[in-house]
Amino acid sequence: MSTTAETRTCLHCTREIEYIEADEQGAWYDSSNRTWCVDGEQPHAPEPLCGSCQDYGLIEIRHASTDGLIGHRPCDDPACTDRREKAAARAAEKHTGEMVIWPEEFGPQVCAECGWGGYTPVSGLYTQGGPVYVCTATGCGYRADVSAFELGDGERLAVHDGRLYLVRPYDGAPF
Repeated sequence: MSTTAETRTCLHCTREIEYIEADEQGAWYDSSNRTWCVDGEQPHAPEPLCGSCQDYGLIEIRHASTDGLIGHRPCDDPACTDRREKAAARAAEKHTGEMVIWPEEFGPQVCAECGWGGYTPVSGLYTQGGPVYVCTATGCGYRADVSAFELGDGERLAVHDGRLYLVRPYDGAPF
């Protein structure tokens, strides 16, 4: 559950609403804990924070003479920049956080070269009887084989959701 609640004003009913998240899904609620506006027709919709991009995070680039869409650029509004930084921090935390899949604890392997990316196996590439792993960070490309990872007693390497983890027996509570 989110610890910091983001509040805004609803476009439809002008009530103060807050974003409540659980299990990586969320909705906008008013103080009476309803997701629907007072008019009953629309779910609450927050007013955009950024007038430049309407909170999409991208500004459209259009051709000067035809007005056709030719590309996008990141919005440089402070509200959008702040949201991008917070999203990157959440992604980094999720990437580097440990997880427990009972009865084992999975610790992610972080790239020895760039210090941020994880490892994923390179399809069809093997050395010394084991797979070769490549860093997942854009532009890094660092490669390592099984011998690059030190394994302690009872530890093993495993791939879960396309990422390499160091797996060890979990000795904590079973919930």
